[in-house]
Formats: sequence, structure tokens, C-alpha cells
Amino acid sequence: FHRCCSSTMIAVLIAHSATVISPGSKVLVVGSGPVCLCAAKLAAVRGFSTTCLVPPGDCELGPGLVSEGGDLGSLPLTFMPVAGPEASEEAIEAAAASAEGLILAIDNEGAFGKPVLETFLQPSSALKRVAVMSRYLNGEGMGFFASAAKTAANKDVWAANAQAVASYKAMEAEVARMSGAAGVEWTVIRAGTLKGGGSGCSGEEGDERSGEPSLLTPAFYELGQQDIVNWRAATRLLGGRMSSNVPSHSSALVHRRLLYDCSALKVKLVRGDTLPGPGFTAALTATDKVGAGDSHRGAVAAALVEALRSPDAANRDYSVAAEEGREFPGEKEWSHLFEAAH
Repeated sequence: FHRCCSSTMIAVLIAHSATVISPGSKVLVVGSGPVCLCAAKLAAVRGFSTTCLVPPGDCELGPGLVSEGGDLGSLPLTFMPVAGPEASEEAIEAAAASAEGLILAIDNEGAFGKPVLETFLQPSSALKRVAVMSRYLNGEGMGFFASAAKTAANKDVWAANAQAVASYKAMEAEVARMSGAAGVEWTVIRAGTLKGGGSGCSGEEGDERSGEPSLLTPAFYELGQQDIVNWRAATRLLGGRMSSNVPSHSSALVHRRLLYDCSALKVKLVRGDTLPGPGFTAALTATDKVGAGDSHRGAVAAALVEALRSPDAANRDYSVAAEEGREFPGEKEWSHLFEAAH
């Protein structure tokens, strides 16, 4: 009993002493792909002065994916190329030095290496909190069936291959080490198979299927499955430029993706690395169905943003899973999810 009470009191003291990032603070989002762009949008929607540091291809596509017509209006969001002729080393260093919050997220199976982390996790900066996207690394529900579904049905299926798992573990260790040295609090947000990320039917008057308007615009659905795979391959953190002329794909695939973004909005958030992969159902749920091992891109992006302002999230890791539901968590719900996670 006394041990339990002591543990509870320690947890409460840690939560109350944690540093959180307030709206209006500068947040730097670094990475590539839809989950990174979605995190940047949600950070700006929450009132953070947000800079999104991404490859040139993402800079081209980003405005149209976060705002209808590409007009950011009053949204406090700036896109900055990390490479290419328009990249500025001084501007990147200034953004890194002044940011109080840092989000690191790559949509494909790439992890941030030590040299990149050293650029952004410096003791001399204003940084207070960092949230980094990782993956389910425990190995449960992976193996043959997940690997086969990844090969045959959906390249985005997270099958936890040994090389990727080792890279993510190394990244997590470096983030924790560098954060401790810099006096920064960290949070790891784990994802399984990334699906969805668009706003669904939220902008269609009279459409009962709904969706979540704060996520990526319908332009997201103009990216075909292979187009997204190619886009991610072309937009690694320090990668090259991709043409903005992205080919459209079949209306059937658009319809399936759109339905996922209308029906898989409920979020499960748990402490630690405990959630399983798709297991033997991998082939059945590889594309548009909600299945074990799924993580909605919007939920992962939102968890990264909300971790910056959650006292409970300091120096902890969480796993995000998609569940069937038509209501996406709001600010209060996210706060409760982090408080209740165990």
C-alpha cells in the first residue's frame, strides 16, 4: 500500500513539475511526408507559431495539403526547405535555436540519425519539449503475415523488420540521452501501420459520413498509393526534389481512403510499447479496413502536438492505435487520453 501511494505521489509530482509549451510559443516540425505535414498543421491550429522544416517536395505540396487552395491565411505556419537551392543554413539554425517545442516525424520507415538530432537538440537553444515519432517495436503480431501483406497489398504495413527496429531503437536512445544533456523533456509517440490522414467528408454539406476538418485537405486523396510511396521515397529528410504534378488515381481508391478517414477516428492511447501488429489478419486489413496494428496519421500527428503541452507526457513513451469511430478527440479529450493512459 505504502509503495503504491509513494509511486502515485511521485507520478503526480513529476506531472506538476513538467514543462509544457503554451500557445504562441515557437514550435519546429522536422521530417517528411503526410504525418509530418499534418502535425505542422495541427500545431498551427493549436496556436503555436509553427515552422515546418521539410524536403523541397513537401514544401511544394504542403500548403495545398494543409489549407484549401494553398492559402494559409492567418494560420501561423511557415514552410522551410531543409535542402535544395532555397535552403538557408542560417535560417534553419535560427529556427532550431528559437523553438521551444520540437516535433520529429517521418512518414516512411526512416529514423532520425545522430547528426540530425544533434542539430536540433542543443543545450544552448530555447528548447523545452521534444516529441518524436517512432514505431511499435515489441515484435508482437509481426512476422510472416505482416511481411507478406506489406509485399502484396500495402507498402505502408508496418512489419517491424530488424534493420528498421534497430534504427528506431538507436534514435530513441539518442533522443533520451541528448534531451537529458540539454535539460529537455521528451516524449516518444509510437505508430503501427499508418493509414488515413485526410479530412474525409467534413467539408461536404449534407454528407453524413463526416470526418475531421483539422486534418489534411481533400488534396491528400489525389495522391495514389504508389504515388505516396514514391513521394516518401523521394522526400527523405535530406532527399531530393519531387515534381508537384502528382498523378491522380482511381475513384474507388479515393472512396476507400475517404471512408477510412470518416470511420476510424477513435483513438486508443496506451503507455509503453505494448500494442501488437496485424498478425494473421494482416492481408484482410492491409488497405482500407480498421485492423490490429493500425495508427491513423491524424491521431499520430495530434499525439505529437498534444505531447508538447501534456504534463503527463514528459519523458514517457506512448503507442497510438486506430479504432472505429466517427469522433476525433478534441483538446480536452487528448488531455484526458494522456492522463488516463497506462
